[in-house]
Amino acid sequence: MVKVDKPLKIAIITKPNFASPRVLASCLEAYMRNRGFDVSVIYKIDFFKRLLDYRVMRNRYSLLAWYGYKLLNYYKDRALVKELKAFDAIIIAETSPKCYLKDEYDFVKGKKLLNNIPLVYHGVYFLGNAPTIVDMFAKEGHNNASIFDWHLAVSAVTEIKSQPSPPWNQVGMYLKSTGLRPTKKAATFAVVDFERKGREKIRDEQIQVLESLRIPYVALGGTMTIDEIREIYKKATYYFIQFPESFGLPIAECLSCGAYIFLPESSWAMAWRLDENPAVHGPGKLADCFVVYGDKDNLQLRLQEMEQQYDLEETPKTVFNTFLENYRSYYDGNGEQFDEFIQHLENTLLPTKGL
Repeated sequence: MVKVDKPLKIAIITKPNFASPRVLASCLEAYMRNRGFDVSVIYKIDFFKRLLDYRVMRNRYSLLAWYGYKLLNYYKDRALVKELKAFDAIIIAETSPKCYLKDEYDFVKGKKLLNNIPLVYHGVYFLGNAPTIVDMFAKEGHNNASIFDWHLAVSAVTEIKSQPSPPWNQVGMYLKSTGLRPTKKAATFAVVDFERKGREKIRDEQIQVLESLRIPYVALGGTMTIDEIREIYKKATYYFIQFPESFGLPIAECLSCGAYIFLPESSWAMAWRLDENPAVHGPGKLADCFVVYGDKDNLQLRLQEMEQQYDLEETPKTVFNTFLENYRSYYDGNGEQFDEFIQHLENTLLPTKGL
């Protein structure tokens, strides 16, 4: 573990919405506090949106509406700039590719306003591991990874897998800090994730099978807080994803609660593939806490088998242990990679602050 004479003062900036960036920010805050850092989470990422020039926003706002929005927040933004200048580094927790879009945020201008304070991006993946996104950005004129000084990724696998090297580290996620863990279940219970446009047939088939086997379930919908949705995850024995995920925070949270993850194709769990060289959007090897069922008929068979064998106390522990054996850094964090980041921050990035 890196030892520091004076704790580094770090700001983690994210949005207030009950979504994955908020969870990433919270877990990173807990991890860094445990290691002796002075950390604050600030839910004001829209400050960087208001730095955008009207020319890139004209298709979304009228001139009057855009400048009215900026003026309304002028004094709050001035106070925030003053507050942020007191930090040694700023970490941005936001989804990718959204944080790179030219009409979402202006982190380049923001860094200049903040006296070139080191700006670090924290997301589930490193952009360089998503070549199709990199190509799309180049064609459409969006930003690239160079707008940040460093990158902290939860996983080393996205579309492809690569070894962490400058300018990024695979620090995992400290989900342990949430208190999520396997407990004895009251009964088998399925959670069907939120509907995704264009994937309705798959979701309908999952629900049909659950109803035919009389397995209690909840099909998620509407708006929920993080605590509300976690209460549902804690009851789950089976979790059904609805879309190919670059990582899928609900996957990690449900595994932490001891629930099996069901998906029609192994490629849907990109960051969870254990292959040394997974193909872009290709199939892969997943740990036994995943159930790849293929089609509706096979899903019916797999669930029938599991219903007969499921032990309400021991099976959740088995799922959780399999999760830890194969993906421990997603629950405990990756201390070695985190220390490498801190060393780089202290030795390379901090000396350039203010220049």
